[in-house]
Amino acid sequence: MLSRQAHKIRQIFFALLIIAVLLWTGRGLAATEISNVRYWAAPDHTRVVFDLSGEPDYRYSISDNILVLEFNDAFFIKTLAQEMPIDKPGISRIVFTKNDGAFCRAELFLTEYFKVEVFKLKKFMGKPDRVVVDIILQQAVDEAVLPEPPPEALKKRVIVIDPGHGGEDPGAIGRNGTYEKHVVLAISREIKKEIDKMPGYRAILTRDGDYYVSFKNRLDTARRANADLFISVHADAARNRQARGSSVYCLSTRGASNEAARLLANNENLSDIIGGVPNGESSNQSDEIVLNMFQTHTINMSKTYASDLLDQLGRVHCLKYPVFHEAPFRVLKLLDIPAILLETAYISNAEEEMLLKKTSFRKTIAQAVAASVGNFFGITTAGAAIAGSPMPPGNISVRAAKRQNTPETVQTSLYSVRRGDNLSAIARKHGTSLQVLLDLNKMKMNDKLLVGRKIIVPVPGVPPSAVPQKQLKKYKVKDGDTLFSLARSCSITVDELRRLNNMSENDVLLSGSRINLPE
Repeated sequence: MLSRQAHKIRQIFFALLIIAVLLWTGRGLAATEISNVRYWAAPDHTRVVFDLSGEPDYRYSISDNILVLEFNDAFFIKTLAQEMPIDKPGISRIVFTKNDGAFCRAELFLTEYFKVEVFKLKKFMGKPDRVVVDIILQQAVDEAVLPEPPPEALKKRVIVIDPGHGGEDPGAIGRNGTYEKHVVLAISREIKKEIDKMPGYRAILTRDGDYYVSFKNRLDTARRANADLFISVHADAARNRQARGSSVYCLSTRGASNEAARLLANNENLSDIIGGVPNGESSNQSDEIVLNMFQTHTINMSKTYASDLLDQLGRVHCLKYPVFHEAPFRVLKLLDIPAILLETAYISNAEEEMLLKKTSFRKTIAQAVAASVGNFFGITTAGAAIAGSPMPPGNISVRAAKRQNTPETVQTSLYSVRRGDNLSAIARKHGTSLQVLLDLNKMKMNDKLLVGRKIIVPVPGVPPSAVPQKQLKKYKVKDGDTLFSLARSCSITVDELRRLNNMSENDVLLSGSRINLPE
């Protein structure tokens, strides 16, 4: 009897022992590995990222400029040093302690900062689970209290150049390991150089380093700068390694113009999630109504610029598509600023990947962009011309008109209405009469002049003249036609073409419709 009881006791003991071992082993297997700690600095913050093998269980506290980050059921990888010096704004070092698998801790020694944000990012598209520490360096400045730009800056057109991706979001990666985020930044810097050479223009970059900028902040940069044009720069990729060429995209509020555009937009719109923006998964759906109400004119202006940009790109590199395409890109959702997305070349094509790494190719693309900017705003300057290429027709200068024995045309540009403006003051500023200004914009004296509205104004120093009287013919609009391409084929300006057809800036050129063209 005793032996039976002893046997049962032994069975129970071994069972409990096995359970304990299993629990201990299971705990060890469940422990989350912190495999890497990364950091980099942006202009307004420094980011520290902890990469984990699973979903983190953590808490944090800040005291005496030390942020203590504690992880439960986790351990730091053995190759991680006990102390990590960090020479970045807002932080000097990280010290790792209590690394026993059940609990570990990181102490971040902070320097001067405004605030700290700590949040987790879910595993997504090759990115592991992450805990992010953003050390905000300074308080965000309210747009309403920003100082007025100097008078000389107001006289220049502002072109915002947006290098895509950055930081956590590398973009596409070439077969030889080239990161899209690096090449588009290099190209964007070249574009800025070329535009800054042009009299009356200045360029602004949304980022000037390897860090991620959210969609919101990219668009806010354009709005706060009172930008006249927004260009988002990218490098394309496809499963087909033979795909090549440059392409241009505009915003669509009604879906994509083809399947490739839809897929591209879907991929680009994920950047906030990949880049590590808190709650990046959610998009602002409420802006769709606003877009549909107010953006028809802006989209039409974007299409006009896209057509000219394609023309310039086609002179220096092959085109993926002969016409621009449309898709609902989040980064192009600017209510009153023409905006396009430029795919410079295919980084997934080994040959074009090598081109993207060459300074000469980057400069050539930059010169094409600069030339298209000058043409879009109705000027022809040497600084905007591509070396060895003929200047495309647009609003030709008085001097050029005389050389070609053609009548002088009205040379115009776009002006963004500012607070305190009125039509008389705008006319005086641009050396023209009130009546000319009204005629150019098909406006009446009692029309409201809303802040931010883009109106047509003559270029100062060039006297306006009537549109040359020419014999007209009827033309049936084809797919792919734009006001710009038709005006160019007739050696007239877009504004002249609109006036010949009594079209407003909001009118859309519909395929199959008939319009007047000069003989």
